[in-house]
Formats: sequence, C-alpha cells, structure tokens
Amino acid sequence: MLESNQTSEAEQQIRALLARMFDAWARGDGEAYASCFTEDCDYITFNGIHLRGRAENAGLHGALFRTVLRGTRISADVESIVFLSPDVALMHTAADGRKKSYQTYVVVKTRDAWLIRSFQNTKVQPLSVSLTRLTAKRRPNGSK
Repeated sequence: MLESNQTSEAEQQIRALLARMFDAWARGDGEAYASCFTEDCDYITFNGIHLRGRAENAGLHGALFRTVLRGTRISADVESIVFLSPDVALMHTAADGRKKSYQTYVVVKTRDAWLIRSFQNTKVQPLSVSLTRLTAKRRPNGSK
C-alpha cells in the first residue's frame, strides 16, 4: 500500500485531475475533457449512455458542448478517495447543481499521470429515493 506522504501526493494529483476535467468542461473543450480519461475508458452518463473509449467520449461531449451544454459548468465535492493499490484509486463525489447527483470514478496511474478509467454518474431522483426507502422499511406480508 501507499505510505502517508505518497497517499497525500497521489490524492493531490487526483484532485488536480478533477479540477482539470471541470475546467475543460467549462471551456467547452471535448478533446481536453476526454484527455482526463484513459484511451479505453468506460463512461456511464446520468441518463444511461455508455461511452466506450476516449474518442467516443470526446465526440459526444464536443457535440454537446456546441449545443445543449454550451456555457455550462460542473463541480462536485470529493466525498472519498480510497487507494485500492498504489496505482488504482476509487473516488466518490457529490454534486448539488440543478440536479443532485453522485459520481463514482476508478482512477489509474499511467506512467506519470493519473487518469480516469471508469466513470458513473447517477442523478438523484427524490421521489424514487423516498418510495424505495419507504418500501424497505415495510416488513414482508404487509405487516408493520
């Protein structure tokens, strides 16, 4: 595993990667945005689109940045970064923009840089969350 000072440095690099990704989005630069991901990345959007690879990521985001995402920004708070190995980290973030959402990242160290290998974005659906929690509290056979 990583020693404390290595963990701190790696965590700073991962946070810098996240900031670079947010900046590329704000500039509407699909290529720069996708460069934060590995060539063979998996990217699951909030509405369920599965992008496979950096080229597909860049193509879709480039088109969206020219149209419906023009001028938009993203941000999220890091909830956790856990190192699964010296070269692999699991990161969770939460965003509270127009729609609350949670993101899961698998971040890998490639040569000298950390890049995102896998990304999942899930939009919180308050009504569905409430109904699911209510259902989970109920006991089988309708008993309370």
